Amino acid sequence: MRTVGLLALLFCLFTAPTGPTAWAQGAPSTFAAVETMAAKLAAEPYKQSPSIEGDMRRLTYDQYRALRAKPDTALWRNDKSLFRAEFFPAGFIYEHPVQIFVVENGVARPLPVSPDDLDFSDTGLKQPPQKIELAGFRLLHPLNQPNKFDEVASFLGASYFRTIGRGQLYGTSARGLAIDTGIGGKPEEFPLFRAFWLVKPADGATDMTVWALLDSPGAAGAFSFTIRPGSRTTIDTTSIIYLRNDVQVLGIAPLTSMFFSGKATPARDDYRPEIHDSDGLYLSTGKGERIWRPLDNPGALAVSSFQDNNPRGFGLMQRERDFERYQDTSAGLHTRPSLWVEPVGDWGDGEVRLVEIPTQAETNDNIVAFWVSRWPAKKGERKEYAYRLHALLDEAALSPAGRTVATRVGAVPGQPKQRRMVVEFAGGELASLAPEQPVTSDVGLTNAKLNRTYVEALPWKRGWRLFIDFEPDGKKPVDLRAVLQLRGQTLTETWTSVFRP
Repeated sequence: MRTVGLLALLFCLFTAPTGPTAWAQGAPSTFAAVETMAAKLAAEPYKQSPSIEGDMRRLTYDQYRALRAKPDTALWRNDKSLFRAEFFPAGFIYEHPVQIFVVENGVARPLPVSPDDLDFSDTGLKQPPQKIELAGFRLLHPLNQPNKFDEVASFLGASYFRTIGRGQLYGTSARGLAIDTGIGGKPEEFPLFRAFWLVKPADGATDMTVWALLDSPGAAGAFSFTIRPGSRTTIDTTSIIYLRNDVQVLGIAPLTSMFFSGKATPARDDYRPEIHDSDGLYLSTGKGERIWRPLDNPGALAVSSFQDNNPRGFGLMQRERDFERYQDTSAGLHTRPSLWVEPVGDWGDGEVRLVEIPTQAETNDNIVAFWVSRWPAKKGERKEYAYRLHALLDEAALSPAGRTVATRVGAVPGQPKQRRMVVEFAGGELASLAPEQPVTSDVGLTNAKLNRTYVEALPWKRGWRLFIDFEPDGKKPVDLRAVLQLRGQTLTETWTSVFRP
């Protein structure tokens, strides 16, 4: 289990769930009933409750990792189900307990939990606690081998959850909701899931459903997740949000990742050339344009917006899959999944917002991307969004045209005031073009003088490179956009980046 990072560590400062017996009686057994509960919750003042106390609260990171669920306690272990569930105890930074129910034959029952369900032998505790409460759960499925149950999804901490497909290792996380993320001078609000309902799948079923109740000072919500493990694990998500108060930034389908260093930002005194869970934001707009924006570890908080109408998709991608670019055998960064959000239905006018937070450590998740509607989120409103979340390694399948495979930046020799962007493209029609073909570029930029552009073929890589020399004004960020063309026809996605003086 990997710590979620800076954003997750902060959630405990803001919110807390109700006590462990809040819904033990009359628990909802349908998603409609969970939505009714969310509406009622939003109509009431927000209430906090104390976090856990005692030895579990004082556990260190290593002690918490050493806790193990006993194999014979997994939910559905004796059934013919292709799914099992194991549970995380409340402890360490996960100090706020959640309620977990199991729905079977239309009836929801609280999940019983006992200290006897856990193995404390490697934690260093003198004796197990007398009482255990839960902080989340993980789902297991025979993902990679037919007789071995692998973890395919976990829900732990605030409204964070993670998922992986075949051959992948956990990296980028998803969240239920983001509120006021990336607003300077105002603390971010971290909604949390207060309760979960695990709907027992039929024997042999290849998907299962989880419902969740979300709560925060700004909003309450009901979420439905239908999880389908595979080479691309997908989670069909429905989120129904009730606004308790006006919210300045309501982030829908938020993704959280880590970018420490990459091709344009070399590692800091580290043997590894690149360190990141994602290396770019990818968008497929409502008008059919595909946009790639390489990520950065900036010197100050940076927020970028991409306006759109009814987006077709957006996600935080890990495009670099070559182990040689990472040289990290323990972290397996080249196998971290790309997370892709595919909206369902009409999302209307709005923007995909990218937040990049400076960090001095790779343990911090410093990248956030989410959708923000053009229309303000007002107290008393109900909002509904549906989308499919994909965890994938085959991100090239999302980019039928030429795609960006590298972005590098440096000085222009002999020109101390100028900078050079070098953008490498591959795939699509580019792979079949002879070096003699008259490939050109269309480049646009702001707050800078464009001095020179040229394109060169990389026949041994079946790709092409674009060079952009420009002179910033020295004061404002430079926004750059570019595509490659052949006789007026666009060959590539739109590459876009920001150079900050």
